[in-house]
Amino acid sequence: MFARRASLRLVLPLFLAAGFAGAQSVTEFPIPTPGSIPISITAGKDGALWFTEVSGNVVARITTSGTVTEFPIPTPSASPQGITVGPDDSIWFTERSGGKIGRVGGIGGVTEVALSNPGSGPVGITTGPDGNLWFTEVSANKIGRLTVLGELKEFAIPTAGGPLQIVSGPDGNLWFTESFGNRIGRIGVGGSVVEFPVPTANSSPYGIAAGPDGNLWFTESVGARIGRITPSGTVTEFALPGGGSPRGIALGSDGNLWFADQIGDRIGRITPAGQITEFAVASPGGPAGIASGPDDALWFTEIDANRIGRIGVGPCSADAQTLCLNGSRFQVRVHWSVPSQGTSGIGTAVPLASDTGYFWFFSATNAELMVKVLDGRAINGHFWVFYGALSNVQYTITVVDAATGETKTYENPAGTMASHADVNAF
Repeated sequence: MFARRASLRLVLPLFLAAGFAGAQSVTEFPIPTPGSIPISITAGKDGALWFTEVSGNVVARITTSGTVTEFPIPTPSASPQGITVGPDDSIWFTERSGGKIGRVGGIGGVTEVALSNPGSGPVGITTGPDGNLWFTEVSANKIGRLTVLGELKEFAIPTAGGPLQIVSGPDGNLWFTESFGNRIGRIGVGGSVVEFPVPTANSSPYGIAAGPDGNLWFTESVGARIGRITPSGTVTEFALPGGGSPRGIALGSDGNLWFADQIGDRIGRITPAGQITEFAVASPGGPAGIASGPDDALWFTEIDANRIGRIGVGPCSADAQTLCLNGSRFQVRVHWSVPSQGTSGIGTAVPLASDTGYFWFFSATNAELMVKVLDGRAINGHFWVFYGALSNVQYTITVVDAATGETKTYENPAGTMASHADVNAF
């Protein structure tokens, strides 16, 4: 009934220094299958990222440490495209050439649902507000709806548009890009469709994501712009400073939109106010799809370089004496001293999780200080800093918010065994 042949391989990361803006830290992980053309990516409920390989004809999983597992698709040359987490927490994907919707279960088994038209060309896919899968059919010019039980319903788009990507909007509707029609479409869960033209002619809208401001944000792959559309249909466009071809777009943990610039070999960030910053990746890489990961960083596919990339949301660059926490937004360093002995130094950093790490002062086998930076904005609008010590030496903790430049210092006097919670830190 289904096929499973998972290939498992631990790959070593390639570390690159991004030089287009700031000191953004980019890490890349090679994909085991040569020439696989990774295209779309999403964060799973299992703490890993999942992506499609067009030429590899597999759906793959990558952990935040870089271990890649590939799951072959039963249909040959299916050309997997879009990917999302379904309402059942499984991974669902589209097969553009196969004319099917696929599903990867909890143990890696791949099953498929054939569409009524084998040549419909399904591309984008998302989970809708009604608990069903919604997807685009670029060749059939339709939007499809699929239940987890396999019940299919399709809705025709009024004009020829070539729907590509689709996302659930903040207004309870589904929103999609029309690459050929140069429009943004909105479809209700009942199937009613409204279309809105994009001001720049022939801009070829591609990716789309829900923003933190209640609007939808989309990329214009030919127009080299990022667009914003309100639920009522008002469109504003922001030109990329250096041109390019933006494809995928996703909301980052820092409250900004992040996009993949395929031709420019850059990852871009745009604030809700429209300020754009771009960060270079390896050339030629061809960034295409992008998603926010469980570690608060952005993860992206590189179709030319056959790699999966990771970029932190802040410019903090981790080293032996620096913790980069919360998607690399916060830089943490510790200076210690023992005046009675005339000794001092910088603590050695050991990361544990995306928001937690510890420092040792004298021996790698003895953790002296634990530090955690939590995102408490949903509760009181602030980031929180916690620390607890297994040492009574004198030390100073310095925490820098890389997004704003704000700095907090915490002093521990000699002879004190301290723990502290600052719930209004940033």
